[in-house]
Amino acid sequence: MKKNKMMRLASCLLVAVLLTTSMISGTFAKYTTTVSSEDAARVAYWGFQASNSMDIKALFTDKYTNVDSVDDKDVIAPGTSGSKTFAFAWDEEVSAYGAQVAVTGPEVAYNFTVAVEDTCDPLIKDNKNIQWKLDDGAWGTWDQLVASIKALSGEEDGSKDYDPNTLPVAFTKNDDTHTIAWQWNFGGTENYTVDGKPLTQDEYDTYMGNAAELDDCSIKITITATQVD
Repeated sequence: MKKNKMMRLASCLLVAVLLTTSMISGTFAKYTTTVSSEDAARVAYWGFQASNSMDIKALFTDKYTNVDSVDDKDVIAPGTSGSKTFAFAWDEEVSAYGAQVAVTGPEVAYNFTVAVEDTCDPLIKDNKNIQWKLDDGAWGTWDQLVASIKALSGEEDGSKDYDPNTLPVAFTKNDDTHTIAWQWNFGGTENYTVDGKPLTQDEYDTYMGNAAELDDCSIKITITATQVD
């Protein structure tokens, strides 16, 4: 009997302790502050593509109608002509961008340079029958052609900085192309003086074809887009 009373007393004390602990813990105040933040990013879009760009091979060739080079080297001759179309590809497809918004240019600032390395011997440059042009421009001189190609950058010196989301006017789409063309006309009424000797147009053309060292010309175009700080 005494044992049962002790057990009941112990149980009552345990309940009392639990209730007291609960009441006391509930009265203790505490500070709590929660801050949460997150961020995500994708790679900035560039868009300029090296594939299918800048190919001007076959501007000159070793064979034309009634002209056939004996050493397979490319040649030019009276009555011949040629042209070559080139591009600098910029991909405007939204599928390449990864977001369904209009793509208006690289998302970074960049420098756009159109460099021309060229050689053209004087007899070719000075021959009024040999003419050159870019796109739908007027037929002109070799130097005018080179200047027109450099200007595709947006500046006469061949180099221009662009802000993000902008493109050079000459390359605003991935199908923008440009064409170099040349022609060596028959005939002509120009007069020349070579080594102190006056020459008609035909005589000048013939002089070029009989020179001990035949004049030549070459052109290399390099277009570069480079991100800037």
